[in-house]
Amino acid sequence: MLALVYHGPGKMKLEERPVPVPKDNEVLVKMKAVAVCGSDLGAYRLSEISERWMPPLVFGHEFAGVIEDCGKDATKYKKGTRVTANPILYCGKCFYCKRGDINYCTSRNSFGTSIGGKTTDGAMQEYFTIREEAIIPLLDGISDEEGAFLEPLACCYNSAKRGSFGEGERVLVTGAGPIGLMNVKFLKAMGAENIIVSDMVDVRLDYAKKYGAHNVINVDRQNLRDEIKRLTDGIGVDRVIITSGNHDAIPESLAMVRSGGNSVLVTITHYKVEIDPLLLVGRDVGLLGSYMFKWEQKDVMNMIAEGKLEVKDLITSTCKISESEDVFAKLAAPGCKDVKILITA
Repeated sequence: MLALVYHGPGKMKLEERPVPVPKDNEVLVKMKAVAVCGSDLGAYRLSEISERWMPPLVFGHEFAGVIEDCGKDATKYKKGTRVTANPILYCGKCFYCKRGDINYCTSRNSFGTSIGGKTTDGAMQEYFTIREEAIIPLLDGISDEEGAFLEPLACCYNSAKRGSFGEGERVLVTGAGPIGLMNVKFLKAMGAENIIVSDMVDVRLDYAKKYGAHNVINVDRQNLRDEIKRLTDGIGVDRVIITSGNHDAIPESLAMVRSGGNSVLVTITHYKVEIDPLLLVGRDVGLLGSYMFKWEQKDVMNMIAEGKLEVKDLITSTCKISESEDVFAKLAAPGCKDVKILITA
């Protein structure tokens, strides 16, 4: 079989590997579609190897596939079942797992990463194994393409709800990449009154308007703080959802959110910032993190099946795994206009 293998920053290689054999509690899945996550691309762009992505490693935790075989103790699903999976390989025994907070598990591994000190190959290969406990069967009305989006959509559903004040909100989303744009879709579905999106790429801002943003701001040509004041009568937005990697995004968000509002950090950052505590205490502003999800993939799947959420318009390119060796270079290139690229069997 073919596998797209990460060999360190800037190095992706198509390789032939033997088809894996499922262990007793695992299933063998044939990949149908797998999306490139921003975290995968982030590992590719790093200047040095991170412990979270130790090569050689097969990326890919946003996927849909079909079960081809089952280990002897994996009896819940049958061959031919169309599936995705929860990539959080939680321990089930720690304080957080017992509370149902599997995204905080202190001993978790993660599919398609080396988080937790264990390299676990992901779905950017024609066949892969995963523990049966992680499997989520796809509803009949959900396509393979939609199934591959359930993981990032669950992340964005979680962040769109985080610190929410309900219908009628005025929300700024900083960054019109895939995560920012998916947040826009959920904010629209949740009844936000004014969704504002900032970015420096017009094509991405055009997507934001298409997906439901009421106002967009190109930060290369417009002053973000001034525009937020203008659009909110000088009060500020109820929430800022930070999906950009801008080093100034966190302190900037605190300057643009209203007193009593919330700033929600979604992007995984690798830098330090200075924050004046008076901005938080003196104005009663909340600075919240939003990490992964629990089982919201199922909620999102139901939303798609019920016609409450459109997904396929997020796909801007597809390629077969046999032609995927240059996909990461394409996404990392300056001026890339793609929102999401799907790799297919």
